[in-house]
Amino acid sequence: MSAAVAVNDSSSGKTPINKVISLGLMIFGLIEAVVAYFLVINPLFIKPVYDQADAYNASGVTCIVKFFGKTFASADEVANNQVILSLVSTVINIVLIYLIFTGALILLAFFFNKGYAFAQTYLIGIFGAKALIGISPLMVPFTNVRNSMRIFGIADAVICIALCAYIVYVNSVEYADDMLMNNDDIAAMKKRGIQSGIMFALLTLSMIFEGQAMGALGGGNWSIALGWLEQTQVQQGLVPMLLVAVGLIAAVTHVRGGEWSNFFFFSFGLSAAVSNIIGIINRIMWIAKTYNPMKSLANSGDEDAIAWIGTNGLNTRWWTRTIFLILALVGTLALTAFVAKGVVKRIIPKITPDDKKAAISLLISAGSVLLCFILTIVAVTMWDRLLYGGVNLGAMDYMYYTLYGGITLFLFTSMMGGFGFTKFGSLALFVIVFAMDFECIFEVFNARNNFIALNEGMVGYNYIIAAVIFILALVSCFGIIPLFAVKDVESYMYNKRFE
Repeated sequence: MSAAVAVNDSSSGKTPINKVISLGLMIFGLIEAVVAYFLVINPLFIKPVYDQADAYNASGVTCIVKFFGKTFASADEVANNQVILSLVSTVINIVLIYLIFTGALILLAFFFNKGYAFAQTYLIGIFGAKALIGISPLMVPFTNVRNSMRIFGIADAVICIALCAYIVYVNSVEYADDMLMNNDDIAAMKKRGIQSGIMFALLTLSMIFEGQAMGALGGGNWSIALGWLEQTQVQQGLVPMLLVAVGLIAAVTHVRGGEWSNFFFFSFGLSAAVSNIIGIINRIMWIAKTYNPMKSLANSGDEDAIAWIGTNGLNTRWWTRTIFLILALVGTLALTAFVAKGVVKRIIPKITPDDKKAAISLLISAGSVLLCFILTIVAVTMWDRLLYGGVNLGAMDYMYYTLYGGITLFLFTSMMGGFGFTKFGSLALFVIVFAMDFECIFEVFNARNNFIALNEGMVGYNYIIAAVIFILALVSCFGIIPLFAVKDVESYMYNKRFE
């Protein structure tokens, strides 16, 4: 029987323990569904409908709740009630949720028992998704989330991560058997499995701390870099949530030798660490400027100042968020240090006379990725100072620096490590940055013209400098050309990756 047929044979991966495991997964799925209904589904979906009906009745508007609304309501019910709320759409949403997360789990457990290889892959995905959803309230400030929901989410996430890790282990054992790995190869895969767990745990904890520290990251929930001046709490939480999701994929692929995962954890760990350091420095500077004046006001009896200072110094919420910010910094530094040695070793350029042209071309293209990031950040900072009279970073700005900086470092280190996907990854990044910076150039010059019109005799050198830096950032994007134009670069990158 060929390998292709064996993969799809219902009995090819079937073992006696599969039945026990699949039964356990089914039981877990059912228990999880029941508990989730009482702790999450009912409070978030069903109860609000009845609360809305109570609100109508309290305001003098007669209201009842019927499953199909007015569709099957009696004539008396329609006549005696001004509003009839329907539950059918809510129930349909709940059914869809259960079909995706419970029904799919039970079905995959059945296929797992039958030995189908695809079931393992999808079980890893569904447990990973469940874990991410469970911890998401710790990163994203969703409304109407109770502490009981958070506790259930954390407990469920821990169990799902453990189950996900176990399925990865089972899958890896079968993979080692199929690939006829020797003891050394198996030992190396086990080592990578432990490394994956450590890297994912450090990233997840860091991002949870990041989510809890949002209020300590900046002066408010906005982003002057992106021009988002409205409330950005949800977007701020989505960034660490996204990083944890990609981190889970990276951790799983790392077990089988996916080397890109090291570059991912290093890059985003370092970018988050730098953002947190900036946040802590700004926090210290802010309290140095603000605390003493507010303390004086508190001593004079100002109620707002008293609430801000608290009875024993800064209020508890401020200290809690600051502690979480420090913990996030420690976590990201630990993550970066854990993978730094292997990454730095791989990105050090080795140039010989035979590949000098290709090596220099790679250095130019990789350097352009970093240079574009640096120039863009400098230009955006100058432009924001001109717009707002100072650099008042919001919490979303730190998420912007983490994400943009992490993508830049990931592409740079991966390119230097010889990964071919960085060619089009860098090109896509440059297209986005080019469009944004190009637009900013015209905005800066228009602002300069307005400034000159209001201030006769002034030249507006700061506007000119900001525009020039934006232009230099655009020019740096063309540094990607050698990566595509020099034919030996691809071979050089391939040899560098597998040397």
